[in-house]
Amino acid sequence: MSVTTDKFAAPGALRMALALSVFLHHTTKFNLGMSAVLIFFVLSGYWVATMWTKTYSKTNWSYVTFLVSRVWRVAPVFALCSAIAWALLWWRGGAPENVGGLIHQLFSNVMILGYNSLPYQANVPGWSLDMEVQFYLVAPMVVFLVSRNLYAVLGCVALSLFAPKLGGSATVLPFLYFFGIGVAAATHDLRPSRRLAYGSLAASVALLLAYGSVFFINLDPTQTTALAFSSKANLFIAVLMTPWAIYTTRQASGSTDRMVGDMSYIFYLLHWSVIGAIGTGEGSYMDRLLLSAEAIALILAGSYLIWLLIDRPIGKLRAAWVSGRRMAAEPMGAAQAAAA
Repeated sequence: MSVTTDKFAAPGALRMALALSVFLHHTTKFNLGMSAVLIFFVLSGYWVATMWTKTYSKTNWSYVTFLVSRVWRVAPVFALCSAIAWALLWWRGGAPENVGGLIHQLFSNVMILGYNSLPYQANVPGWSLDMEVQFYLVAPMVVFLVSRNLYAVLGCVALSLFAPKLGGSATVLPFLYFFGIGVAAATHDLRPSRRLAYGSLAASVALLLAYGSVFFINLDPTQTTALAFSSKANLFIAVLMTPWAIYTTRQASGSTDRMVGDMSYIFYLLHWSVIGAIGTGEGSYMDRLLLSAEAIALILAGSYLIWLLIDRPIGKLRAAWVSGRRMAAEPMGAAQAAAA
């Protein structure tokens, strides 16, 4: 995979921008959170396929190593943010008396799997991490099939379209097509040109600005009905932005940008609890604007501390563990010598 340098297309900055889009989804009527999540799934498919091909497939017990490593990557921060969400709920007096099955709650709030089907979700954005972990379970098979035939992506599309009829609405199936697009880009070295990538970005920004102008023209602090983008509009925007997202994966990323990218995951999981505790939806428009600014500052500070004190040290241990499980390369000529 060749890497180029386009500082404007920083991959970590894109991921933080997507996390901020979800923040806006939950604090304004600018509800484009689903399109941001779908682009996250594209990026996940790309990086998981790349890591499987270059790293995990070359380790002992590769599938087990892959699953342990990926859960190790996402679960500690998820569990911490779940604990913060529950603590803030109790502090606000908003924790429900009946949360469903206690075992299900405890397991999914730590190990993520099954979170989307919880009867009560203390940290609502966590549903997408359930989809992510479910994708990990089938990712090696998807990578294998798509790498051998690009048209296998159509199978991902078909499964996504028929997921509700197959009873898979709480599973990864409805979103498998976006993961599949990322896998295809990685395994078939699909590279959007710079012109296509910037055209994708420009078209997306123009559409968002057009929507933003409608939003401000119709601004009414007392209005409770969202000026909503439909699910199809979110889908269209995600598809429109995909070439730009794939283009960023080919760009060199410095240490600061990698830190920002890592913090985006924490920001995404932390923001729901903070905006609920601060009450960003209360008061006049100016009050809500100031509260949202305060929330962003707190979330960024908290994200940095969690990254510095927890996420980064755990990441180093995980990387060392995976490195230690790499299969030793066979010395050149050993097989021929044995045969002789």
